[in-house]
Amino acid sequence: MGVNMKLGVHDLMLKQNDKTNQEFFEDTKKLVHELDKLGYDRYWFAEHHGYKSLLAVAPEIISSYFLSITKHMNIGAGGCMIMHYSPLKVAEIFKTMAELAPGRIDLGIGRAPGCGVAETRALNHKFEDKSPDLYDEIEVILDYLQDEKPKDPIYRFVKAVPRYNESLVNPRMLGSTGKSAPKAAEWGLPYSFAKFFLVETSAEVFKQYRSEFKPSIYADKPYISMSYKILISDDKDELEYLGKSFEYFHIQQNNGKFKGIIDPEELKDYHFSLNEQAILKKGYDNNFLIKGSKQEVADILEKEIEEFYIDEILCFAPIFGIDNRISTYKSLKEIFN
Repeated sequence: MGVNMKLGVHDLMLKQNDKTNQEFFEDTKKLVHELDKLGYDRYWFAEHHGYKSLLAVAPEIISSYFLSITKHMNIGAGGCMIMHYSPLKVAEIFKTMAELAPGRIDLGIGRAPGCGVAETRALNHKFEDKSPDLYDEIEVILDYLQDEKPKDPIYRFVKAVPRYNESLVNPRMLGSTGKSAPKAAEWGLPYSFAKFFLVETSAEVFKQYRSEFKPSIYADKPYISMSYKILISDDKDELEYLGKSFEYFHIQQNNGKFKGIIDPEELKDYHFSLNEQAILKKGYDNNFLIKGSKQEVADILEKEIEEFYIDEILCFAPIFGIDNRISTYKSLKEIFN
């Protein structure tokens, strides 16, 4: 199935509870190296603030590091939470990266804060003065990336440097509700939907995006990527053992908490409450999270691809043990070989 399907990683940089920060980053290096060799198409770091277990507070710095030690994958922010920054600063950061690794720079544009109100105020105390939907600021960023003069009088007489990148930054509109899909179509941007953020969205949103898409310098045709939480194993015992920790994180996320990946040994005697079982059932029914053998996961993704017009699968694998995470990514790659 889907031999032309592109594959990527949407990494929240969720730390394993028994790891130090340094150990976690060493594990991430191992994972990124492995996936670059496996032929994955992209690796994204998702910006969050205020959670001690989510370490991608500076995705542009992390991306720059991994661009320097990989050869093939596109790497970038998925997303860069632009409410915290000047459009000029966003453009200049990613245009600089585009000179260091031409053709491999992704800018996932996120309108959410990726944090709480206190963190948002601390990052940008004037955020309340910004346009609430941020589309005006996105338009400025897009103009700067292609060296066009923005319409906004604050920015129109300022140039984003470096100018005239040999290869443009690859911007994508991110979403988790479907609300930004019409703008992605209007501006000719690929649209990336974070399904693992647990929002039920009609397939009509994606059909409409495709039908209304206007080609641009960034994309000549519509393009949809979809992010899922995925765990794959053909060993039923291993699937059940790792699955409990995987599911426990889903419960945390549903409750707005990110406390890290827990050792399955600590959960061997844990029993999900009726409410937690209902949350998990909803998660599996809607494919917010996907768990199973290679064939089972392949069957689920095949239906998703057909229903939502998907061009690329992005995987977030909150699985205990770096080798277990790598195993799921290898299995996902094998599904589409």
